[in-house]
Amino acid sequence: MFLQRILSISALLAFIISSTAFAATGDVLDLDSEPLPELEPLTPVISGPDDIAVGRTLVLDASSSVGLGEETTYRWYRDDRPQPISRTVEAVYTPETAGLTTVRLVIRTGIEGEVVEAEIEKQITVYERKIVILASEDIPPEKIAVHQQTAEAQGVYLLVIQPEGTGPIVTEDALVKLVKDQPQVLAGAEAIVLWTDGIAGLQALMRALEEDTDRLQAIKNQSLVMVSDRSLQTLERGARGPFSVLRPKQIVVTRTEAINPLLSIASIDDLRAELSTRDIDYEIVDARTAGIRPWNLLSSLVNFMLTHGVSSQTVILLLMLPVIATILAFLKQIVGVTTFGLYTPSIVALSMLALGWYVGLAFLLFILVTGYATRSFMRRWRMLYVPKVAIIITVVSITLLLLLGVGAQFGVTLPRDTIFVLLIMSTLSESFLNVKTEEGLYSAVLGIGETILAALLCVFIVQWPWLQSLVLAYPEIILLTIVINAVIGQWTGLRLVEYFRFREVFAHLQEEE
Repeated sequence: MFLQRILSISALLAFIISSTAFAATGDVLDLDSEPLPELEPLTPVISGPDDIAVGRTLVLDASSSVGLGEETTYRWYRDDRPQPISRTVEAVYTPETAGLTTVRLVIRTGIEGEVVEAEIEKQITVYERKIVILASEDIPPEKIAVHQQTAEAQGVYLLVIQPEGTGPIVTEDALVKLVKDQPQVLAGAEAIVLWTDGIAGLQALMRALEEDTDRLQAIKNQSLVMVSDRSLQTLERGARGPFSVLRPKQIVVTRTEAINPLLSIASIDDLRAELSTRDIDYEIVDARTAGIRPWNLLSSLVNFMLTHGVSSQTVILLLMLPVIATILAFLKQIVGVTTFGLYTPSIVALSMLALGWYVGLAFLLFILVTGYATRSFMRRWRMLYVPKVAIIITVVSITLLLLLGVGAQFGVTLPRDTIFVLLIMSTLSESFLNVKTEEGLYSAVLGIGETILAALLCVFIVQWPWLQSLVLAYPEIILLTIVINAVIGQWTGLRLVEYFRFREVFAHLQEEE
């Protein structure tokens, strides 16, 4: 045992001495130092458009390539030609014929004394005519495939943008994101076909481009073609506001049968004559028909707001608020639905419209549960009512912040104005707690349930694309809600729910008669 201790001490002394010697010579191994970063492999990157018109100059750039070292050289090749078209970081050439062309980039660079070479290819479509289709997700793929075959036979480059999702709100938001994420997708297009329900595609295009000055300037040379099975006159009126923002050459509102003639004509200028020859109905929106007129006060106001930067979504929400209030008035006075007043379900309905009904409903239930749990926890504290409600709202705000953080962690982000919508929705927890205190939990749950159901019904109705198109085209319609509410205000009969509640009394009266 003693011998083992002597050997252990000797080994320890030898290790200390050797470590000191290494430190003195500067060869000590620093275990705490950060490891040397690994060099990224050479990865060529070609930046530039994916399509170009015949006779237009194409500029491709390789400056975004990764892993470049010293004495870097570039060689650009086109198709199977042995001679490079450029030996710099950029390649510039002008295609003369339509079709697919392949550009190959070869980069050679020096990394730690070694020469490394890598290459990449990019296919570019050269076209004489380019047409873009913005289609909703409910358009069958087989229909789009037929038009793509027609376009290929006519030598037309047809680019289809179609999101995945369900519902008009999802379609519009998804199209906005697709157009924003692909800044070159509309460049050079002779016409943009909007194949959606109502004017959802036109609104999406307007929202995607209204803050992009360069793309707004480019669209002035393009024509928009709206295809739909709905009333062309209504769609034409609804397209006037977006036309005032986008200012294209024209907006042609027509039927889906007009897509094939559009692909077969030589120029978009021949579209009107071709539609007339084939007896296809159409309406035209241009600078002459879309002018602001003083005798349509609300229409002029809506167009003025759209042309001065007010979001189309904001305009639609404002126009739909009287409709929502009228629906709620009917439900309360005629049907007999019990809600937390008229203001609260109206705000909840608008919030669900802004966020989407499923997201809005989830946040609303979360707010109610958090508020009720906080109130139950504070029951043991002897505190005045107003400070207690302030604490509840504070806790709800903090938990909403945490919920938004969790959503961001999983890639679920909401618009920047969402926080104001959520804070407005948080006031519903105060109404719920007031009713719970005064009338009990059952009455509070029943009231909040009917409030949410009434709000969901309003959202379901005002989300109809034809209703949004009609109200946006003829905003004067909302004045009819005043007349409808005046008629509802004269109602003195029993509510429909009361016939069910007092059915035994009515049966007894009938027996006595």
